[in-house]
Amino acid sequence: MTDHAANEMRSGDVDVVVPVYKERPEAVQATLAALLAQTHPASKIFVIDDCSPTPVVLPEEFQNHERVCLIRLEKNGGISAARNFGIGKCTAPFLACVNCEVLLAKDWIEACVKYLASDIQFGVAYTRMVPYRPESLLSRWRMRFQEPSFPDVSGPAPFAPGHAMMFRREAIERVGGFDVRMRCDEDSDICIRIGRAGWQTHFVADSQCVSIQRDTLTQLARKELTRSDWESPEDYFIGRFILFRIKWTLVRMARNFAKLRFHFLPVDFAVFLASIRLAISRSLQARKQKK
Repeated sequence: MTDHAANEMRSGDVDVVVPVYKERPEAVQATLAALLAQTHPASKIFVIDDCSPTPVVLPEEFQNHERVCLIRLEKNGGISAARNFGIGKCTAPFLACVNCEVLLAKDWIEACVKYLASDIQFGVAYTRMVPYRPESLLSRWRMRFQEPSFPDVSGPAPFAPGHAMMFRREAIERVGGFDVRMRCDEDSDICIRIGRAGWQTHFVADSQCVSIQRDTLTQLARKELTRSDWESPEDYFIGRFILFRIKWTLVRMARNFAKLRFHFLPVDFAVFLASIRLAISRSLQARKQKK
C-alpha cells in the first residue's frame, strides 16, 4: 500500500449518513448498533429524519453518543434530499450512505475503505446484501426480482445499489450529490455521473451486509409502485399503471414458469394484486383530498 493509501486508511476518516422516514424503532437501534460495532470506526454518524409524521427518536443508548447526530428536516424531500443534507455535514475523505434496516458486517467500513484507498480512481464501493431470513419465500422473491444480483469476486460494476454505498467525498461532491428529482434509480444515476467525472464503481467481495426488512406483500407492493415511478395519480393515470403492472407481471410469471420456478408464481400474482389495491387506495385518497 502506498503512503497516500496508508494515510487514507487512518482511523476516523469515514462519516456515515443514515436517512430515516417512519422507521421501526428496533430497526433504527439495530442499524446504529451495527455501525458503532465496526472494526474501522466512523468519525460521525448523521441520522437524517426526512420529516417523518411522528418524529424519529434515537434509542436511549445512542441519545448522548458523541458520534451519533440526529437531524430532523422541516420538509419531506425524499431519500435523495435527506442523503444530500447529511452529505453536506460530512467532512471525512470517505462517506457512506446506509439505509435503515441494513446491518453492516463488522468489517464493512474497513473492507470498503481499504478497497477505495487502493486506487485513486475508485470512487464508489459496495458489497453483497443478504436477507435476514433467507428461507422466507417473500425474501427470496424480493432478492431475485427487486434487488440486484451480486458478483462472486471484487471488481468494476455499472452501479452500486443504494442499500449501503461508500464514496470518496471528493467524487460525490464533484457531481453535486444525488439527484433529488429521482425517486428510484438514484443510485445508478449518481454512479453514472461519478463515472463520467473520472471515478469507478466497484463491488467488494470481502464483506457483506444484512437486510432486516420485513418482507410482506404490502412492502413488496410499495416497492413495485416506486419501481414503476408511480406514487400517486399526479405521476400519471392509474389505468396506465395497471396496464404496465399487468404486462410485467405476465412476463415475470412466464419466465418463472419456463424456468420451473413454480413456487414464485403465487407470489407474482399476490404482489400484483397488492400493488393494484395500494394504487387504487392512494387514488381514492387523493380524490378525497381534492374535494
